[in-house]
Order: sequence, then C-alpha cells, then structure tokens
Amino acid sequence: MGILKDNMIMDMKVHGYSEKTIKTYTNCIQRLAYYHKKSPLDMNEKHIYDFFLFLREKELTEASIGIYYSAIHLFCVFFEKKGIMEKIPVPKRRNKVVVVLSQNEMVSILIHCKSLKEKVIFTILYSTGIRIGELAKLIVGDIDYDNQSILIREGKGNKQRYALLSNSTAILLKQFIAYSNPSSYLFYSTKKGKEFPINVRWIQMRLKEIAKMAGIKKRIKVHTLRHTFATHLLEDGYNIFYIQKLLGHSTINSTMVYLHVNPNHLLQIPSPIEKIRNAK
Repeated sequence: MGILKDNMIMDMKVHGYSEKTIKTYTNCIQRLAYYHKKSPLDMNEKHIYDFFLFLREKELTEASIGIYYSAIHLFCVFFEKKGIMEKIPVPKRRNKVVVVLSQNEMVSILIHCKSLKEKVIFTILYSTGIRIGELAKLIVGDIDYDNQSILIREGKGNKQRYALLSNSTAILLKQFIAYSNPSSYLFYSTKKGKEFPINVRWIQMRLKEIAKMAGIKKRIKVHTLRHTFATHLLEDGYNIFYIQKLLGHSTINSTMVYLHVNPNHLLQIPSPIEKIRNAK
C-alpha cells in the first residue's frame, strides 16, 4: 500500500496530525491490509468486522482497540468508505484511577538520581507536568528565566503553551547548562558529531531503576510524574481550569481524571454556609 500510505500521510499532515499519530495510524492500516492480504480500498463491512474480531480474540486492551478504531475510521473518512464501519461499535473508554506519587516518594526519586542530568530531567517533568516527548524537544532558547516559564513549542496536537519554571528548577537548569553546554536541544544524545533529541526510552528505563532503588513499589512510568504534578496542584487548592491550561489539555474532560484525589483534601473545603454564618 505504498501510494495509499503516502496519500494518507499527506492528508494527515494537512489536517495537523503529529508525526507520532501519523506513524501509529498508518501502522494500524498496514496491519489491516496484512491480515486480509489485500488493499483496504477493496474491503467491505465483513473484512472490517473480521479484523476487529481478530483483535478482540488477541485480547488487546480497550485503549489499543480504540486506536485501531480511530485509525480505520479516519482512513474511511479520507477515502470515502464510511459505510464499512457501521457494524463496529465504538470502543468503550474505561475510567482508570491513575497512579500518583506522594511528596515523600517524589523526594526519594530525586535523591536517588545518580547524575545532575537525571535530577534535572525528573525535576522538570515533575515541576512542570510536561510530557516526555515535549521534554525531549526542548531547546536552550525555550527557557525564559526572567518570566519563569518554559515554552513548549511542539505540544500534543502541535499546540504551543507555557509551562512553569520554579526557582529551584531554574537553579538546577543553570548548573546543568553550564556543565553540559548544549548548543540546540537541552537534553541531547550525540551520534557522529551531531546532536539529536535525547532517547525517551533511556529516560523511561532510568526512572524505573531509580524508583526501584528508592524502594517505591508502585508501578510507575514517566507519565506518572505528570499525574503527580496535576494531583498535587489540585490537592493544594488550585483551580482545575488553570491546571488544564498548564497540562495543555484541549478539554476539561481530560483533566477531570485528577478528581480522584484523596477525599480528605476535598473534605477540608469549607461549605458555602460558613460564609453565610460569618456574614451575620
């Protein structure tokens, strides 16, 4: 499906999809074509139905099924084949309680970092709530010490926004930049004398190793630091709409997952009747 793939890639680029989403969706369509050994353009409702039955029998997660659904649905929109998706139900989204670190656990992770580079990376991820892919694309010029902010140039959906830059994070950053002297990417790897964005798999691997050294039993990943950032802000009483903007969520629904916070924090919120009593 060479030409077909190229056309889908062009259409997705025109509609503003990220490179990561383009790669994921085209891989889904390629797997569909491979399963039936024919072009998706020649498929009918039964072909799509059988493919999703195959995915279900493979016991893929609901989230994975959802990605295939979105990819094939978009393909059908681009190539005017909407009707072949009619028999496929929209995958259900199951609400999950996200894993969050306590403040003590977060401190323990930072203490067990083996290098300044690791400490800066995990400090930024926790103190800003940015995604790992956004951190990998940061360049030196994105750091604004005067306005205490970090410019996120390539956020999800190619949207730009500003992230927080705390005083303690700024101090660490200055130390790291003076030591590593980056010329473009803030965190980089070198290959044949050229600088490339840091390998995100290395960051993921190091966090798991550090968490193990810190004695943390929770099953965490780098995105856990983003969850922790949002939850700690919410527990400290900050407006969820402000948190939405800091996280770069397009809708408030994505941010609502953080309302699972410790009920003890919610019970500390004063009832409106207290204002009435004080006004007497």
